[in-house]
Amino acid sequence: MSRRNLAISAVSNFSTAYNLVIINIVHVIMEFQYCGGDACKAEVEAASTACLVGAICGQLTLGYVGDCLGRPLALQLTMAMSILGALASAFAVPLGDGPTVFSFLSITRFVLGVGVGGVYPLAATISTESSAQAHRGRNASLVFSMQGVANLCAPLVGYALLLACGVPSTGSGAAELGLSWRLALGLGALPGVLLLPFKTSAPHAAAAAASLEEPIAAADAPEKRPPLSLAQALRMRKYWGLLLGTAGGWFFFDITFYGNSLFQPTVLEKVFEVNATSPAGGEARAPLYGGLQTNMCLQMAVVGALGLPGYYCSVCLMDRLGRRAIQLQGFFFMALVFLLLGLLYPTLEQSLAGRLLMLLLYGLTFFFSNFGPNSTTFILPSETFPSNIRSTLNGFSAAMGKAGATLGSAAFKPMADALGLQLTMVVCAAVALCGLLITFFFVEDRRGASMDGDEEPHSSSREWTPALT
Repeated sequence: MSRRNLAISAVSNFSTAYNLVIINIVHVIMEFQYCGGDACKAEVEAASTACLVGAICGQLTLGYVGDCLGRPLALQLTMAMSILGALASAFAVPLGDGPTVFSFLSITRFVLGVGVGGVYPLAATISTESSAQAHRGRNASLVFSMQGVANLCAPLVGYALLLACGVPSTGSGAAELGLSWRLALGLGALPGVLLLPFKTSAPHAAAAAASLEEPIAAADAPEKRPPLSLAQALRMRKYWGLLLGTAGGWFFFDITFYGNSLFQPTVLEKVFEVNATSPAGGEARAPLYGGLQTNMCLQMAVVGALGLPGYYCSVCLMDRLGRRAIQLQGFFFMALVFLLLGLLYPTLEQSLAGRLLMLLLYGLTFFFSNFGPNSTTFILPSETFPSNIRSTLNGFSAAMGKAGATLGSAAFKPMADALGLQLTMVVCAAVALCGLLITFFFVEDRRGASMDGDEEPHSSSREWTPALT
């Protein structure tokens, strides 16, 4: 039972990451088809924001549904919304003139975002509750590592579809089907469709089956507490410090993680010396076709491959080092690498060896993200809070992460335009240091702690400041 729960959670997490990543490629193809190039940024930004808003709504609501109706039913609901949103996105049509296709996409991506957002708290809670204490961190990290697999698969799928179906003609709009981007979006529904015949089992029962210990007799089991709404949970002072650790760490991490993705085109252009126009057919076509120097899909795959080992370092060491230690070292090295990139950037861009070192350092920001707070923020809320508010506060913590992602995406681009890439990377280093401080003061290492769900946090006697254990 526990293996089935973990497999379903892993596929759900893969689906979430694929749907979030593939849109970056789809937007470029659609801009080429409907706008004749990079000429409808406002519409694209609206579609991207709709998905983020949907994700925040899903995290805040479907986590509570998981506490009220149970994790298995809530996860099925989230996957149903993901299937609906992905398939509807694949059939996007203009509602008027060409760029209004992005209005249609905004609506469908919001629905998809709600489903995607719900997967975060539910997959994390199911994977931790379905695992024996000794392997809980490893199993949850393995489930989360499917995000890294999707980050690598999505651009490769996009590349294959572009080779098979081609890039739509410039400004062709509805006159051309755009089969490549429609298939790319539609494939986002496939993981959910494959999961339809399956349902997770009751997580606590699965954990008992996975454990070598005898299950607790019903008479000796702690009394189950009724679920609380998010507003009720947030009014409980004894959890405020813990929420600062789980939600605050996620918030600061996602500022850097999503802001960092905005640097990707600039860094890769410097590393591969991309020209403004290319023999592949001009500026609009360059991110889609051509060799590694001019192909957006292949460049995204390079970055995905650089970050992937970090996930598996977390899998191997999560139970040995502990969540708190891994999150601390992740934030520390992220800050260090961002600072080095900021200070050395003018020197590195001058030579081939320097540009390769720049790519290595940039890859290390993703490595220490994944072997660090990207993995631990997924696990910590599920271990920190009692079962009756576990997925609710997990969803709140994840929503604060998406709020950080929204801030990072909105702030870093104008900041880079105004201050330059160097100073912006130094700001990223400062944000990572804020995450380190939040982790040091407010995050507990819950390795080996009971997942019965009703044990109080170590900090309950001090109400809001957790023990630094």
